[in-house]
Formats: sequence, structure tokens, C-alpha cells
Amino acid sequence: MTRKFLMIAAGAAFALATGLVVSAPARAQSGAVASAMAEGAVGEQADGYLGIAGSVSASVRSEVESINIKRRAAYTDLASKRGVTVQDVAAATGCQTLSSRVKQGQVYRVGAGPWQTKGAAPIALPSYCATAGQ
Repeated sequence: MTRKFLMIAAGAAFALATGLVVSAPARAQSGAVASAMAEGAVGEQADGYLGIAGSVSASVRSEVESINIKRRAAYTDLASKRGVTVQDVAAATGCQTLSSRVKQGQVYRVGAGPWQTKGAAPIALPSYCATAGQ
């Protein structure tokens, strides 16, 4: 874990908690996306973006893409303010999202691994998340 990543993660954790990173429009989702998440067809990924985990309608796919575009814009803004890469901000936010926002029964993916369903135990985060947000 590099000091730089820990600083990014701390900033992302604060920004996530205060709504600065993933703004309301970037978090906002229709009932269709919320239903797809509850059904396990859409889930959070360690890279900070939503992913399609199953079969979804074209409208849900389009909305997921729109949410991800808004997330990328928020990550880009924070990255430019902190002098880091967009990928670093997205990954730090992904660490926070996986550790605090994915609810039991929802699906998530770490790296290129398979989609998994969150149980009662904490999610095994990527090594770069080691102390992020702790």
C-alpha cells in the first residue's frame, strides 16, 4: 500500500461520505436499475463503476452507462483537484463502495473475477484496498 494511495483513499472516503465524489446524479438510479441490482443483474465493481452481471433490458443498460459516465466525471474532477489519476480515484472509491455500500444479497465484482453475492461476511477487498477507509 503506497502512501499516495492511502491519501487518495482517505480523500475518496471523505468525498464519498459527504457525497462529493459520487454526486446525487451519479448515484441516482431508477426503479429499474434498483430492481436489477436487487435481482443480481447489476452490481458494483472494485473499479468504482457499476457493471452488468446478468441479462438486462436496453433501458437498464443505457442507464447504467449514464450513471458510469457521471461517476467518471466526478472522479475526473476530484483527480484533477488532487493531482492523481482518474483510475486511482475510481479505485479508491470502489474500495469504499465495496466495503460500506454493497448490501447483503447484492452482487459485486473484484477485478476481472467472477460476480459474487455479498453474504454476511465482509467482502474480501483487493490488496490495494488494504487499509483504505480503516
